[in-house]
Amino acid sequence: MKKVIFYFFCVFALGCTSDEELIDEKSLDPIIGKWHFYSYNIADEETVYDECKQKGYFLFLKNGAGEFVQYWNNPTYGCLLDSTKNLQWSFNGSEYDIKTFSGGSYAGIISFGITYQYFGEISDNFLKIPVGSNEIINFIKSAN
Repeated sequence: MKKVIFYFFCVFALGCTSDEELIDEKSLDPIIGKWHFYSYNIADEETVYDECKQKGYFLFLKNGAGEFVQYWNNPTYGCLLDSTKNLQWSFNGSEYDIKTFSGGSYAGIISFGITYQYFGEISDNFLKIPVGSNEIINFIKSAN
């Protein structure tokens, strides 16, 4: 009876987690969560993005799906949403394979979908994605 009372006290009053929940959280892939634009490197020089660009992010979900959101700073209207794309991700043992999808259009007529593919790795608390011969975009994981 004491165990039952303790269990209810723990669950309702303290919000304790069970061993299964703790194991599940520890076994999650480290990429799962929201990763915001932070900076980019060209060769060995790092440049931090402005506040508007840092609003953009990759959101990786447990099921291998997610979204890619970008913002841009319009000189007249300020920081605006640029694009939102669905994504799929997987891990091949050494790097993450990230594909973003958007609908294609030409002159307002929807024509075909466009897929962009990125490969990245998590290092020094950054998700690093090479985008050119010597350029890397660095994403930092959101605390929440």
